[in-house]
Amino acid sequence: MITESGKMEFDADILDKAMDLALQLGANYADLRLETSVGESAEAESGDIKDVSLGSGTALGVRALAGGTWGFASDEISDTSDIWEVVSSCVEKGVKAAKAVSRFGSIELAQSPPVVDNIVHSFKVPPPSIEEKQAYVTDLSKEIAQMPNIKLAIQSLGHSDSTKYFANTEGARIVEDVMLILGSSYIMASEGDQTQTLWFPTGARGGWEDFQARDPLDQTREMAKIASELVTTAITPKTQTSKVVTRPDFNSLLVHEIVGHPVEGDRILGGEAAWAGRAWWKEMSGQKVGSDLVNAVSDARPNKMHRGLYGTFPYDDEGVPASRVVHIENGMLKNFLHSRHSASISNASPSGAMRAISASMMPIIRMTNTYFEANPEGPNTESEFLEDIKDGVLMGHQSIPSIGSRRYRFQVAAYNGWEIKDGERGRMLKNISIMGTTPNYLDSISKVGGPGTFQLHQIPNCGKGDPMQIARVGNGGPLMEGELLVVGGV
Repeated sequence: MITESGKMEFDADILDKAMDLALQLGANYADLRLETSVGESAEAESGDIKDVSLGSGTALGVRALAGGTWGFASDEISDTSDIWEVVSSCVEKGVKAAKAVSRFGSIELAQSPPVVDNIVHSFKVPPPSIEEKQAYVTDLSKEIAQMPNIKLAIQSLGHSDSTKYFANTEGARIVEDVMLILGSSYIMASEGDQTQTLWFPTGARGGWEDFQARDPLDQTREMAKIASELVTTAITPKTQTSKVVTRPDFNSLLVHEIVGHPVEGDRILGGEAAWAGRAWWKEMSGQKVGSDLVNAVSDARPNKMHRGLYGTFPYDDEGVPASRVVHIENGMLKNFLHSRHSASISNASPSGAMRAISASMMPIIRMTNTYFEANPEGPNTESEFLEDIKDGVLMGHQSIPSIGSRRYRFQVAAYNGWEIKDGERGRMLKNISIMGTTPNYLDSISKVGGPGTFQLHQIPNCGKGDPMQIARVGNGGPLMEGELLVVGGV
């Protein structure tokens, strides 16, 4: 049945029949994911509408164990009249594929009690209509384009409304509504021979109130002012080793690259190594990897702290409840993110971190809300944090990372930064990045801000896997002080 929203609606009997069929065909285990979505978006350039999109779709994916490894089959459902035909075909193909590779031994899964749950939308304010979206992006892009030195402003806003169905042969049956608000800004400033472009995302997992709570308008205006200053008065820093203070925005990319990816269990086990997919610390659990002030976790649990973040959800794509996983505690490497399979190999617990960008793709281990934790006794304002730093650099808005294959060496750039002189912010810096090794940097952390300096940010474009899957996660942290090589561009 097609609902009023345009999404397909499925009877639970189909899930039961599919799982019964998988067992009848010889599967030791199987799970099924159905995801039906509708979405729309609008984009404007400097006050003129450039694109309006409307779409919908329903994807299906079936995993099965019947031999030595996973069998997987996926398809799209375009018509409600042939739902069972498509579902049963995928089940048959998935089990058949699993049986074809029995020579590889058998895969064991860590225990996870089957969950039966139905999670409906909880937002207070629905997303704006397509007409309201067009007005929003038109007005905002026009406003930004009229600011000093801004030559181009592109604003997008959309939403995706999905219902996800999960079932497995152990008895799990989960239905979840998911609302995503998706936005971005692209700003180009120019003055004389200087040009600067900035891109940054805005968005939320939840309702319009969750999107607005992240101050997208103020953020966009702030970035436009920064772009203008970057082409007028900002200076390029000297390349030198320096005290470096990282803000939550910058920490969102830094923790993502040097903690989030190398704690993913498939990378620890060598099962997924595309896109800098190894981990230098894979044999170091229980050993020191940073100063006593360094604490880092992944936590997808829906609560007030994580509300609206892309990495927040009740269950992953294996039906495992979201959890809090401590990766680094007082500088000590502790735990990794695990699927049911990697947890079985590692004698650990599954983390609820298996996710796919679509039901038509195999889920892989992904970071969730991964962040550095605040120091309960640390300074709670930027001015307090900087007051005893005579000379250093304060990193601004993160832009581009470069990371070694083992996540050991890194260089992370920012659109901007500031000098720190005699305990205060100084001149704005441009063409700035930091360079170092993960263990040396983590060991150099000498100050961590308190809860008042802590923020989490959205990362909508986390790439992993081959074929590539682009996931949405949450990252961030408090103000942090360490020592790194500051690199100034030209």
